[in-house]
Amino acid sequence: MINLRIIAKALGGLILLEAFLMGICLGVSLLYCEGLWLRWLIPIAITIVVGAILFLFGRNAQRNFGRRDGYLVVSSTWIIFSLFGMLPFLSTECTDRVSIAFFETMSGFSTTGASAFEDIDALPHSILFWRSLTHWIGGMGIIFFTLAVLPALGIGEQKLFAAEATGIRIGKLHPKISTTAHWLWSLYFLLTGSCITAYYFCGMNIFDAINHGLSTIATGGFSTHTDSIGYFHSPLIEYVSVLFMWLASCNFTLLYLLLIKRRFKQVFHDNELRFYLWLTFGSVVVITIALFFTHSSGASLSLHEHALVGWKGFEESFRAALFNVVSLQTTTGFTNDDFMLWPKICWLTITIISVIGACSGSTSGGVKVVRIVIALKLIWSEFKQILHPRAVLPVRLNDSVIERPVIHAVIAYTFLYIILVVGGTGIMILLHLPVLDAMGLAISSFSNIGPTVGHDIGPLTSWGGLSAPILWLNSFLMLAGRLEVFSLLLPLVPAFWRDH
Repeated sequence: MINLRIIAKALGGLILLEAFLMGICLGVSLLYCEGLWLRWLIPIAITIVVGAILFLFGRNAQRNFGRRDGYLVVSSTWIIFSLFGMLPFLSTECTDRVSIAFFETMSGFSTTGASAFEDIDALPHSILFWRSLTHWIGGMGIIFFTLAVLPALGIGEQKLFAAEATGIRIGKLHPKISTTAHWLWSLYFLLTGSCITAYYFCGMNIFDAINHGLSTIATGGFSTHTDSIGYFHSPLIEYVSVLFMWLASCNFTLLYLLLIKRRFKQVFHDNELRFYLWLTFGSVVVITIALFFTHSSGASLSLHEHALVGWKGFEESFRAALFNVVSLQTTTGFTNDDFMLWPKICWLTITIISVIGACSGSTSGGVKVVRIVIALKLIWSEFKQILHPRAVLPVRLNDSVIERPVIHAVIAYTFLYIILVVGGTGIMILLHLPVLDAMGLAISSFSNIGPTVGHDIGPLTSWGGLSAPILWLNSFLMLAGRLEVFSLLLPLVPAFWRDH
């Protein structure tokens, strides 16, 4: 039987946490003398009242927190967080469209980074910080963020972890989930602080450094400027951004083993990480060559001048390729160029790496590299099985046999990915979007990327010109991608509500 009171208690505690986060943004508004303190108090007050009511309703709840309760809390929390999170956009009059406010908030919490605002530079500091904060909280996961807090409320951490970390598990560093959460969040803080410091010493002011640091480690992509990272015109900032985007897209368990435990051999033996490195390297090489030979010129120059121009052109091509490949494959979504002006082979490469995404157990979206590795191993195993039909050929990942339930989960998720992307594309075509734009938006939303391949809605274009139905549809795709489908859709299955 579903325990509604314990669910209400959990949601109430999480909503009160969101009110606290809004309070931080109120402090930013006061710091910059924006005169918006009353407009921040309204959403904070609403959030506190609703959170308190739910928490009080569940204060005497029995502590039998079941698996179904965990899935309900997870699927409900992301929607409720976005509903309350959109209130600051409306109360500060950044927009009067509910669809845009909800889309922006869902894009933040899901770390998609697509924005429906036309002029980011004109937004108040407090709103800019709220957007970055939604990224940072959503990056590791709202539920995972509170795993150390919820057990104190009498709520089962194991059930929440199972519901939040669906699909391929990230692994545990400790038998207690809350201890694992503490270690991973400590690493998350360390990376965030290091990234902010690096951005500051590379020339960003402290406000830009903090916001871009939060977005980078969350692999989100919200910027304080309309031109994103391209605003700074700094190769050094772009290279630093690449470094931290790539680190944040690696499995955090591996980062813990690398940075804390110094188990270098174990880390670099990981099949997913090695395939991820090769995929990144190959994509950068393809796009660098395409850009260099497309834009290279200088036949009338002297040999020395031609060499100088050639090296500069190669470096610019390499940096553009490296930055955009890492930004899109990690599903961060920072931009410094309009890749729709690049050769079409680059579009194909970008689309492939955007669908694949980065590593499991990271803050990135996409199908995840580990699923691609497992699928390739399954294909190779099938070829060997055909040649040796009587042989027993187990499929292994990191020297461990891949269990049949994991294989089933990979196949099911991949099939659902295709269904939702194709379905979303079809609906947007019916809503009068061009085919390329519709497909680009669907992939971008479901893989939580942000920039998209398209002519009308491209990598540097605001999504604010889209109709409300398209914005709501893409908000759903963002959430489905962030929760890897199953946690979101499970409560829609009739059997979920039957007592067993």
